[in-house]
Amino acid sequence: MKGQDALQLLLVTLLWGLTFPLAKIGSNFLPPLFFAASRFLLGALCLYIWWAWSRKKWWHSRSYLRSLILLGLLQTAAMGVALHFGISLVPSSLAVIVLYSYPLFFTMFAYLFLKEPLALNQFLGLVLGFSGLALAIDPWQAAFHAELLGVLVLLGGAMAWGLASVYFKAVFAKADKLEITTFQMLYGAVLLVPWAWLDRSHLLLTPAALGVLLYTGILTSAVGFAVLLSLQARYPASCTGVFLFLVPVFGALFGYLFLGEALTWNLGLGLILIAGGVVAVNWRPFSLRLWTQEKNSSGPGGVSQS
Repeated sequence: MKGQDALQLLLVTLLWGLTFPLAKIGSNFLPPLFFAASRFLLGALCLYIWWAWSRKKWWHSRSYLRSLILLGLLQTAAMGVALHFGISLVPSSLAVIVLYSYPLFFTMFAYLFLKEPLALNQFLGLVLGFSGLALAIDPWQAAFHAELLGVLVLLGGAMAWGLASVYFKAVFAKADKLEITTFQMLYGAVLLVPWAWLDRSHLLLTPAALGVLLYTGILTSAVGFAVLLSLQARYPASCTGVFLFLVPVFGALFGYLFLGEALTWNLGLGLILIAGGVVAVNWRPFSLRLWTQEKNSSGPGGVSQS
């Protein structure tokens, strides 16, 4: 990977890591549905301006409509609502750790739906990562308070994100990544708008709330997703995905520094195990593969095995 591209990925992980304590602050002023719809609509509009100017077009192909709506439902609507509802119930450090277990779900879903082979290190990474997830969640304690609901919602968001990543890879492998990112986000946000309009009972548009919306809408939703998906289109998942373990690391660190959230031993150890699992599932140094399904087969959308 080129140094400039690696630096871009590092910047994305910093931006997304800082998003979580800011989203936690924003949850004091912005209802979850309104927060999700507003930031993604703002991000989609920013991306649309960039896409229309650079591509000299004004709309996507009609053949993409249904696929974009489905991707937007998974990637933007489901994941976004899960993030903002979940983070209102749990510390931001726990939220980022749970949500960024999505590469583990992506690896599992890619094996199941795209018929991708599962390498030995990926299998061990899944075991390591899910063990760390259980340790970080601490279910034997969470079962006794409201945090459990937030954790379950965030787990659903992680699964939706992993499934969306598989769908993106299967259906839009040869498409314009900026175009797909823009319109899936737009459709996902539009799907949330009617519900967001009803979810305004605790809305407080303070300067802090507006600042959080601008950051999460422009930098996180627009710039971050565009850079990541663009690089994922040019490099193997082993090159780009290995950086993702830094997001929960930065997120937990920023939560500790800016919000004073506790870094307990089980959270820290769980974070280390999840980070190791994410690195392992994206690292492919071994030629040995387990449970390889139908060599050279294609998954949904005609994506060949990597």
